[in-house]
Amino acid sequence: MVKGRFSVIIVPHDIRKTRTFRVPYGVFYAILALAAVGLAVVLFFVATYGALLIQTREFRLYKLQVEELSKRQERMSELQRNLAEIRAMNVQVRRMLGLDLEPRDSLAVAAIERARGGSPQDARFEQAAMLRAIPTFWPVRGFITKRFTGGGGAGAPALHAGIDIAVERGTPVRAAAAGYVTEAGWSDDYGYFAQIDHGYSIKTLYGHADMLVVVKGERVTQGQTIAYSGNTGKSTAPHLHFQVTQNNVPVDPLKYLLQ
Repeated sequence: MVKGRFSVIIVPHDIRKTRTFRVPYGVFYAILALAAVGLAVVLFFVATYGALLIQTREFRLYKLQVEELSKRQERMSELQRNLAEIRAMNVQVRRMLGLDLEPRDSLAVAAIERARGGSPQDARFEQAAMLRAIPTFWPVRGFITKRFTGGGGAGAPALHAGIDIAVERGTPVRAAAAGYVTEAGWSDDYGYFAQIDHGYSIKTLYGHADMLVVVKGERVTQGQTIAYSGNTGKSTAPHLHFQVTQNNVPVDPLKYLLQ
């Protein structure tokens, strides 16, 4: 070893000559320092990159959790709105039928307001709209010759999806509730018929008319004349076939009509 230098001797395993390299202390220490710095940089990069990977994964998990919570909150809000509407409708029906209101019923009036974030005037308007959607008005007055005997679900037709009311031909047929005429025309089964959508998934159908006085898309009010009774379609005598569906499923009209 020469003073002030390292001697690095390379001895090959074959017949080639041995090589000697003399490295000054300063260069050797500089190489060591650079190697140490490089190693530190590599270790820092690996540690930082690993931490970023962990943070990225946690962020993705948090994001998924927030999205799931948001979806649950939306579903809960929708359920609360539906429940508020049902409770408010129940209050209005009880009032309409002259039944005593329970103490908790007073909360139903404010339920729609809280669920929808509207004013008391908006809540009253919503309740009035729901009340108008209930088919409580008798379309004709007469003798019921055939009652409701079951409402079929999807793919299962009802035995008799409404009620038949015997009346003289030409009797005015009136809308059981306010709404829009969604169908008005001829059917092989019902003859001249009209269907009204009252909102809130409630519809009514009036069949076997002799003549219609409304057209599809027309807005009608409760008690408005929409047709005149007859004996058209599959009918053996003048009468009105009256049908109520909720969510497209036939229900007993007598549960709605006021006596």
